[in-house]
Amino acid sequence: MDKGRAFEDLVELWLSTRGLAYERRARVQTLIGYIVEVDFLVRDSRGVFIVEAKNLEKPVDRDVVLKAWSNASSIRAYKAVVVSASGFTEPAVMLARKLGNVELYTLDDVMSEIEYMRLRPEAPYIEPAMTPFSALKRVEGSLAEKRFFIFKAERGESVEAAYIPLYYVRLDVPVGRNKYVTARLLASALTGLPIAYGGPGRLYEALEALASVPRDVVEVYRVYAGKRVSRIDIVNAYGESLWVRLMRHLAPRGLVMRLSERPLTVELINIYPRIEDLEKPVETIEQAPKRVKPLFDTREPLYSPGSVRMFLEAALAAKVKTINTVYAPIFKVKLVDNKGAYRHVNIAGWIRDLTVYETKYI
Repeated sequence: MDKGRAFEDLVELWLSTRGLAYERRARVQTLIGYIVEVDFLVRDSRGVFIVEAKNLEKPVDRDVVLKAWSNASSIRAYKAVVVSASGFTEPAVMLARKLGNVELYTLDDVMSEIEYMRLRPEAPYIEPAMTPFSALKRVEGSLAEKRFFIFKAERGESVEAAYIPLYYVRLDVPVGRNKYVTARLLASALTGLPIAYGGPGRLYEALEALASVPRDVVEVYRVYAGKRVSRIDIVNAYGESLWVRLMRHLAPRGLVMRLSERPLTVELINIYPRIEDLEKPVETIEQAPKRVKPLFDTREPLYSPGSVRMFLEAALAAKVKTINTVYAPIFKVKLVDNKGAYRHVNIAGWIRDLTVYETKYI
């Protein structure tokens, strides 16, 4: 019962994001006088239709489709919609096509549309949480070096504000054999890398060490990351040339630790961020107000959604579901010391707390 209500809540959110008027658990009298109960009775510009939400362990079969069609016909609804958390059998899909006025939606379909609407692609620019001047002063007050713990050794000289393109991604990430968990992440369209939290007040672009590594090498690394593995194991599984390429690409990046010589055994250093570290920046983007027009200059994407998808699927063995584009404000503050030497500090302009964004691409 609780699972059914929770799924109905999700379907209700889906209808709400579409801006539809509806009645939940509606009891409707048919033309011949008996009462039909439907999960949702929905009204739009074309008239009335019904929505049935099914949270079953097995895929929905044709009898559910037939009943939904019958209920819709009996109250003169122009169509029936069936939403299933577990998918549909082939006979159910074939029957819906034959009937013509029955639409089938999976959980993935509903979630994709909800996420798409929540980000409001017609308003893809994130509202800054501070002004350029306040960003400069906050960096100067908190991050500038001090002399004798009191006097400022650096001052804020200038600030550059810009919108950078990010990809909002929904994907399934493996957590065990044939087991996946649905996750969300942000990926930079300037580097093609996912964005993660690396501690208090720090954002960074994760997996940079794997960005230029060949896909088959990344896949082998993903399998053995954080584990001990001998040369003979790799050679037996993938061949001598793959072992050579694995060492050539990973060793210079500091991702290989040699443990023993006979037999030659190494540990592949695990650099994958936790799912929580990837999802936390997403929450800040979701909660931030959006606007239609940018306030500052906008950087153009350097990596396409397709290339980001390929990298995530190779590096995380993930199944990417949806990718939406959103633009986030970044403030690049120039700090100058008493000798004229300077450095730049980038901060995430859509987060209220002072959060350093470790990237060189703005």
